[in-house]
Amino acid sequence: MNYDWIKTRADYDEVKAAIIDPAKGTKWSYQDLNARADNLAHYLQDQGIKRGDVVGIFAPNDVAIFDLLFASFKMGVVYLPINWRLKPKEIQSIIEDSGVKMIFYSLRHKESLTGTPDELLHMDIDSPEYDEICNPKNHNLFKAVDVESEDLASLMYTSGTTGMPKGVMFTYESFVSNVINAALTYKVTGDQTTIISTPTFHVLGLNDTALPLIMAGGTLVLHRYFDGAQLNDLMSQFKPDYLIMIPTMYYGMLVADNFDIKNFENIKYLIQGGSSPLPAVQKKFESMGHTLINGYGLTEAPLTMVNTPHNSKVKPMSIGKSIMYVESKLLDDDGNEVGVGEIGELAVKGKNVTPGYWNKPEETAKVFKNGYFLTGDLAKKDEDGDIFIVNRKKELIITGGENVLPSEVEAALSEHPIVRSAIVVGYDSPEYGESVSAAIVLAEETENFEEILDKHVRERIAGYKIPRLYLEMKDIPLNSTAKPDRLEIQRLMNEKAKENGVA
Repeated sequence: MNYDWIKTRADYDEVKAAIIDPAKGTKWSYQDLNARADNLAHYLQDQGIKRGDVVGIFAPNDVAIFDLLFASFKMGVVYLPINWRLKPKEIQSIIEDSGVKMIFYSLRHKESLTGTPDELLHMDIDSPEYDEICNPKNHNLFKAVDVESEDLASLMYTSGTTGMPKGVMFTYESFVSNVINAALTYKVTGDQTTIISTPTFHVLGLNDTALPLIMAGGTLVLHRYFDGAQLNDLMSQFKPDYLIMIPTMYYGMLVADNFDIKNFENIKYLIQGGSSPLPAVQKKFESMGHTLINGYGLTEAPLTMVNTPHNSKVKPMSIGKSIMYVESKLLDDDGNEVGVGEIGELAVKGKNVTPGYWNKPEETAKVFKNGYFLTGDLAKKDEDGDIFIVNRKKELIITGGENVLPSEVEAALSEHPIVRSAIVVGYDSPEYGESVSAAIVLAEETENFEEILDKHVRERIAGYKIPRLYLEMKDIPLNSTAKPDRLEIQRLMNEKAKENGVA
């Protein structure tokens, strides 16, 4: 079977804008996208790339992302998007582990590839040479190869928050199943438009946002690099039907000087995923008549759960229920399903779930139990069957033998109006093993904020959960996937604890 679905889309669609790149002033139809991929497939073949080889791209949101993806599907080549926000050491570990044969790159990010063998750095995607290779006016038809549904289609590496990045494998079946599931879940149609601001090296940006719309025949507007003010301008110009973004991106739009709720007049829904919701942002949008809906997934299982618009109004922190063709359970440490209201690890099963990690059979074995993938997220289920994420299992703080969920402490802190955002982490304690600390971004300057917050949380949570150390920050540091960088915050906390002699 061949998975050359962009050709089918081109055959069925009228000539219309499929991808718009405002930064470059270009528009590409579905026929153009198919022709560009055909041309690139011929070029790759001429360069000696063959079925099963890994070909990478190191670039922001650009039509080249889709050129290479669709060319790879035509050839049976393994598509590798590389996260350009990672540290050089992490990037090199991906290059070495994946066995990539060739890397297309954006010149702006080439410096981050320092140390990469010259023979792998193939071409700048913004160069005239690349444009000429893909030029749809010189269409050279390519006959797609037949592949098996279990064959490797893509590698996507984790963000490396708990060690070096791991290569998540996508078969043709798992990759395409997710795209179809997302399109059905979000009711994506060919007359819709969205703006893609989330990086396309991330499953939220590529698998859950861009590709479902392209498969459905809609129009995708590229936002090369996220910027709240720029996105507000694009909203004004293109009036999209929906957005799917990380919570911090919605915040970035709100605080920009040019935010205008009138730009949302066509919006049917707003999805947020990739990290924990920001309650203040949710409340702000709700006050303007728009509900932020929580979707849930991870690199290993891109979209598995989503809340509904109605349910999001009454249960704004819930991720809802499993989408079609996905099963979920909450399991204890022995693999037994927990009851209503009890905390367990969320486990999911479906065709869109990865078969495992590249070159890591032992790691793969650890994350599967009876056919279910263990997400590493602790969650609980209410009497209606709605799921609420409680915390990452690895973020659990154990202080003096007691378990502390950072999310519970963060929620208590965030209820106070002087707190704009709060991140709770454990720091090393000779007395308790770990102690609780909180990084705070204040909504307004407050000299004695520690005393105020200490009194506030003592009325809401148990004594052993109360932060023993606070760190005021102007902004919460973010990692390569725009999530709070808890490792960096933890490092800063340990430094402060040593300086102040706090246990």
